[in-house]
Amino acid sequence: MQRIRHGVLGLALGFMVIGGTARAAEVAGDVLTLRGNCLLSSSGQSTALAVGTPVHVGDVIDVPADGRLKLHMADGSVISAASGTHLTIEQYAPGANGAPRDVRLGLAAGLLRAVVAVAAQPSTFEVETAVGVAAVRSTDWFVGSDKAGTQVGVLTGIVTLSDRAKQHTVSIPARWGARIRGDGLAPTPPRLWKDAEFADVIGRTDQP
Repeated sequence: MQRIRHGVLGLALGFMVIGGTARAAEVAGDVLTLRGNCLLSSSGQSTALAVGTPVHVGDVIDVPADGRLKLHMADGSVISAASGTHLTIEQYAPGANGAPRDVRLGLAAGLLRAVVAVAAQPSTFEVETAVGVAAVRSTDWFVGSDKAGTQVGVLTGIVTLSDRAKQHTVSIPARWGARIRGDGLAPTPPRLWKDAEFADVIGRTDQP
């Protein structure tokens, strides 16, 4: 995916920063907890994150090898990032006042746990990687991206996993998982995950 490879994952929404004016219209959430020197890149500048720091549409977030991060999002969802995660908030329209939720995150590398809040329909909540797209409505799930491809595991609810062109899609029920092994390939058939697999991804994303 060209925009993931070049790190240009944000969509041009809301207002730009002009004369130091806060980008209130673009606020997607804020930092709930963190460990390590987690960094936020925006408008060519990089700053260290802290508890309470707001994150905006277009921001790129890096979690170091010894770090972890948890974000509380504007729609009530909670996103936890494991060490080595590179995440971009492409779009975050929380769906206030009856408007549809439209959320798109770019995961270039690493592991996310997303506890997605219930939203009015229609609702879009997608995580896009270099080889696929995972989409939910409300659920508790994991998505990881590395050189081997993209993997999804579902604790509760149902997640759909598609190739980038969305020509092939599988539905993954609770306690099951599936993966895409490379660009242009279809997702593997879902399979029941072992308790040890869930213990691994929970351990990597939980804050101590």
